[in-house]
Amino acid sequence: MRAAVAAALVLVLAGCGGTARQRPASALTPAGMLFGEKCGGCHTLAAADTHGSASKSFDELQPTAATVLQAIATGPGAMPAHLLTGADAQAIARFVARESR
Repeated sequence: MRAAVAAALVLVLAGCGGTARQRPASALTPAGMLFGEKCGGCHTLAAADTHGSASKSFDELQPTAATVLQAIATGPGAMPAHLLTGADAQAIARFVARESR
């Protein structure tokens, strides 16, 4: 019995060690899934398991929600303006600000 408990504990602990923000796609919130769909091709964010190549990692930049909303509205660089609007833009901004910290 002790051996079985010890083996189970080893298996549970073996899953630890990655960053806390990384999670399987099935565990993403609706905002995380939307980020992956609309933003993940260009933007890197560990919490959404995205690895875009067009800009610095949001994990490094750690933008505020206001900064993200401004970028969504103005579309800096090659990013199109108003890619998301309304509640979707708000949800993405909160998601990036929360998960990049």
